Amino acid sequence: MYSDTQKKGIRKTLGILLGIVMVMLSLIFLNYVTRDVTLSAEQAAKLGYIRFEQPRNLRVPRLVTEQGERLLPTYFQGQWDLLYFGFTSCPDICPTTLAVLNQALSVLDGPPRVHLVSVDPEQDTPAQLARYLSGFNPDFLGVTGSHDQITELATQLNVAFGKVPGTEPGSYTVDHTGSIVVLDEAGRYAGFIKAPHQPGQLQQIIMGL
Repeated sequence: MYSDTQKKGIRKTLGILLGIVMVMLSLIFLNYVTRDVTLSAEQAAKLGYIRFEQPRNLRVPRLVTEQGERLLPTYFQGQWDLLYFGFTSCPDICPTTLAVLNQALSVLDGPPRVHLVSVDPEQDTPAQLARYLSGFNPDFLGVTGSHDQITELATQLNVAFGKVPGTEPGSYTVDHTGSIVVLDEAGRYAGFIKAPHQPGQLQQIIMGL
């Protein structure tokens, strides 16, 4: 026989376990029922996702991944991809955006791939990108190359960036567009998600792709 204190402890433990199970089931159910529900253009726009009526074809320049592997023309085909243009020495918006993306994707089943496309290719070598991204999510991918190659990709995706002199002689930072670029399963430019970004907002957009 259990004492009243033991019974209360058992009930409390069961209550906590039941709560955890209910939260997990709710997340699974939400993901299941909304994953295949495509957002209307109006719903997407309210969430900050500007979706093009007709996706735009993309020509992939001769860039390389964080593993030093060249991007083939079909690299972005076969799955949804999210591209964020930033750099590893960025002091604020880049790490914040990557952290929000990691949080948003952590509860989703089969999330799109996330790529940090470096706007500072002089310093962001493949090895540097790999080290940096491992601090956010081991599945996040990096893209770098020459300045001209990055510019070619950015121009097709309506992304602007440019060097800004720093406070110390010879130093600089890089101003860049804060939007997240969305590529569809055919590797086409499908739209972009405006900043600022929040985990819940990104989850709704991703589940409605």
